[in-house]
Amino acid sequence: MKIISKYIVKEVSYVSFIGFFIFTFFLIMNSLFVMSDLVVKYGVDIFTVTKLLFLLLPSTVAVTLPMAFLVGILLTYSRLVQDNEYHGMQACGISVFKVTVPAVVLAAALTAGLVLFNNYILPSANLEYKKVYYEIAKKRSGILIQEHTFIKQFDDYVFYIGEKDNKNELLRNILIFMKDKQDSNEPVKIITSKEGEFISDEKSFRIALKLKNGVLQTASFTEPERLNSIFFNTNYVDLDIQGALRRKNPADDLKGSREMTGQELYAEIKKGRESRHDKNWLFLELHKKFSLPFAVIAFAAIGIPLGLMTKKGGKITGISFSLVLIFIYYILLSVGQSYGYSGKWSHFLAAWLPNLAMLGISALLFVIIFLPYILARKKTGV
Repeated sequence: MKIISKYIVKEVSYVSFIGFFIFTFFLIMNSLFVMSDLVVKYGVDIFTVTKLLFLLLPSTVAVTLPMAFLVGILLTYSRLVQDNEYHGMQACGISVFKVTVPAVVLAAALTAGLVLFNNYILPSANLEYKKVYYEIAKKRSGILIQEHTFIKQFDDYVFYIGEKDNKNELLRNILIFMKDKQDSNEPVKIITSKEGEFISDEKSFRIALKLKNGVLQTASFTEPERLNSIFFNTNYVDLDIQGALRRKNPADDLKGSREMTGQELYAEIKKGRESRHDKNWLFLELHKKFSLPFAVIAFAAIGIPLGLMTKKGGKITGISFSLVLIFIYYILLSVGQSYGYSGKWSHFLAAWLPNLAMLGISALLFVIIFLPYILARKKTGV
């Protein structure tokens, strides 16, 4: 039995490793194009860009490892059926339960490892990525600005850029929504400008947007007839990124809920209203520390019976089943996160819905697989 267990673990691990490499490559492919723009368009050195890419990998691993494990499970067990190895094991008196144990043990070990990974390595990598990215932004603020996109990274401002000239570092057709710091109930002030450019000072950690030929408009809900329009030839807007440019101690200042460990999230939750973080994000991120790693067990639970039921198609069928299940899982995860972050669903349901769905389907499949085996044992009196 030890030989069979080692054989199954080896096969699942081998296929999962290949799947992990493929999934990871496809997920970071878009990031590779973004990183290449940092080098080509903005002159960021390759060492810094490579560091950014390396720090991005942990967030990818948290997603691709469960996906790859599902592929490994499905292809391994479907191949056992296709090559009649599974039927040979049954003929030798090896029960279906014993055939599934190695994969379940491997899934439990990977889940435990991912819990530690998501709780310690992933938050640290996310924080370091944000710190390095903001250090780049201090020197090259134009990196944060993209055409035809609402930019919300800067404190108290939302930008919309109609056209961006990277060669001359100019912005055209600029629309700025400016929040009133004194009265949050007042409508935002709106600035429109035909042209602008970023001015930065590394020593003072100051970034400003120099606007040319524009209009500043202000109004009030209480007195809508008093619409003020101020025309200007040149105007300066001081900018900041989550306070990172005003302060030189970014480690704690830049920490969001995704840069915190489970212990830090729990400590923030206990602060109640004193916490500066959204409670929905804190609760959901805390649940995700465990629900995302548990996806490995959920995928194993559904992959084993589905693989044993696959009699035709071999690898193509196994891969097709994997892609469908992965699609369903991450659609449910996306829906759960959307409603969880907004507070419309309970945080437990929002984080655990995909796993519960996979376990529900797997329970049905296990009944189909194991019920005939159990009835046969009762009939023979074994």
